[in-house]
Amino acid sequence: MTFGALPKHTLYGFEPASDRRGLIASLAEKAEAMTPAKVRQLRRALFEEDALNRAEAEALFALHRAQKGRAGVEWTRFFVETLADHLVCRGKPEKILDHDSARWLIAEADRDLSPAVYALLAHVLAEADSVPAWFVEAVRERGEADPVRAALACA
Repeated sequence: MTFGALPKHTLYGFEPASDRRGLIASLAEKAEAMTPAKVRQLRRALFEEDALNRAEAEALFALHRAQKGRAGVEWTRFFVETLADHLVCRGKPEKILDHDSARWLIAEADRDLSPAVYALLAHVLAEADSVPAWFVEAVRERGEADPVRAALACA
């Protein structure tokens, strides 16, 4: 018996670690609140192997939208850090947000602009050494959107 052939334990039982997108999608379909324990398990499942890919990043956005405002601090931190890492720190070259990634991020943000998504936009700006010139203004415009302004007023 070889250890390489053993299945990996994931959030909902034993399944191949290569289906990380499926794991995220199944969580989004269930639309359950992401408790701190679920966030820790998801973090382990996502970071035990390769870097996040675009399909998995899209699935994280879908999972965030499924939270419908029920997301806690742990989920928000995980969401922001994981996607910023995917976009900025693992890009080629590192610390540069390219035009395609910036367009994708703005399009995802526009689907459901929440305070957590705005935090992601701001974190990407803070982490990247270089972003497209138009991206800064796009983030500023979204910071003036009603849901973000209301959340900032309460903070």
